[in-house]
Amino acid sequence: MHISENNISDLIVRHLKGQLNAEQEKDLQNWIQNSGKQELFDSIVSKERMLSKSFAYDEFNQEEAWNKLEKQIKSSLDYKKWLAYVAVLLIPMAIGFLLLHKTPEYEVGLADVQQIEPGSSNAVIYFSNGEVVDLSKDTSGVIRSKENLLVERDSNQLKINDEELLAGEAYKMNRIVTPIGGEFQVNLPDGTKVWMNADSYLEFPSKFSGKERKVIAKGELYFDVKSNKDWPFIVETNGMELKVLGTEFNVRAYDDEAEILSTLVEGSVKVKNTRGEQILLSPGHQAVIDKGTNSLKSVVANIEEVTAWKNGQFIFDSRRLENIMYDLARWYDIKVFFANSTVKDKIFSVDVQRYGQIEDVLSLIEGTGDAKFTIKGKVITVE
Repeated sequence: MHISENNISDLIVRHLKGQLNAEQEKDLQNWIQNSGKQELFDSIVSKERMLSKSFAYDEFNQEEAWNKLEKQIKSSLDYKKWLAYVAVLLIPMAIGFLLLHKTPEYEVGLADVQQIEPGSSNAVIYFSNGEVVDLSKDTSGVIRSKENLLVERDSNQLKINDEELLAGEAYKMNRIVTPIGGEFQVNLPDGTKVWMNADSYLEFPSKFSGKERKVIAKGELYFDVKSNKDWPFIVETNGMELKVLGTEFNVRAYDDEAEILSTLVEGSVKVKNTRGEQILLSPGHQAVIDKGTNSLKSVVANIEEVTAWKNGQFIFDSRRLENIMYDLARWYDIKVFFANSTVKDKIFSVDVQRYGQIEDVLSLIEGTGDAKFTIKGKVITVE
C-alpha cells in the first residue's frame, strides 16, 4: 500500500510522541523497510531521544517544541521542506540544550551497522563548581576538584573523600550520571554505597551536614546505607521520599515509566508520596506509587528479580515483553520498534547473564514461538 509523504511525516511525529496505534505502527514499519528509509528514520529518532530519554531535560518544554514542529509539518506540502523543519527545529534545540546545560550526550549520529555490545562501567561526574569529568576517559586514580574534594577511583567505583574540603564549599551539591549503556558504583562521604544502573542520576553534597543525610535520585539505584540511628538518610525522587537509618533497598524511578518503585532488601524504610501519605516497608516488600493517581501501596516483591541488575544478571519473572525490551534498550543502547503491537503484552520469564550478547536474550524469547526479532544495526524490530 502506498503512503503519501505527508502521511509518513505525521506517522513519524506520532511515533516520536508515542501516539501510534497498531495499524499506524505497521504502516510506518512497512514504509521504513520497503523504501530504504531506515537511515533517515534512525537519524530523526536519535535526535528525539536526546530530548525525551534523559532526565536532564526536566525543565525543557518538550510539548511546546513538539507542537511547534507538528504545526510546521502539517502546514508543509513539500517533503524536503519537512526534512528542513526537522533539521532546523529539532536538532539545534537538542544540541543547544546539551551545550547550555552541560548534560551527557546519550545519542550521537546515525544508527550504524555495528555489533550490539552490553553496557559497561561508565559515568560522568559534575562538580558543584561546574567542573566535569568523564570517567570513561579519565584513567587517573585520584580526581581533585578545585575545592579539594577528592574522588578516588578504583576500577568501576568512586569514593568521595571530604576530609580536605574547604569549609566554604562543603555542602554544595555534586552529581554523577550514568548514560544509557553505563553503570557505576559510588561510595558517599558518610560511607553509604550506591550502585547506579544505566540512564541514572545521583545528586549528593560534598559533605553531609545537619540533622539528615539527603540525596536526590532518578533512574535505578541500589543503596546500602551506612547505619546511624541518629542521622537519617533521605532519598528524594520526583514523587517519592524514602527515610532510612541503615538499610539496603532498590529505587526505580525512571521518568518514562508509570510507576515509582522502592524495594526493601533488609532493615526498614519509610516511604512517602507527595500527598503526605506514608507506609513503613518490611523486608521483601515494595512500595509502589502510581504517577497518574499518586496512590501509594505496598506489595510483596521478588527480591532476586529486582536486584538482579546489581548482581550482573537479567531476571524477568513473568514480565511483559515491552517492559523487558525497555530494560534491554537501556543496557545495550539500542532502539526497539514493535511492528506488531499485540506482542507488547506477551509474558515471558528470562534468566541470563547481563554482560552477555543481546542475541542470548532474544533467542530465549524467540524460542517460545511467541515473538520474532530482526536486528539491523542498533535497531531491533519485534514481530
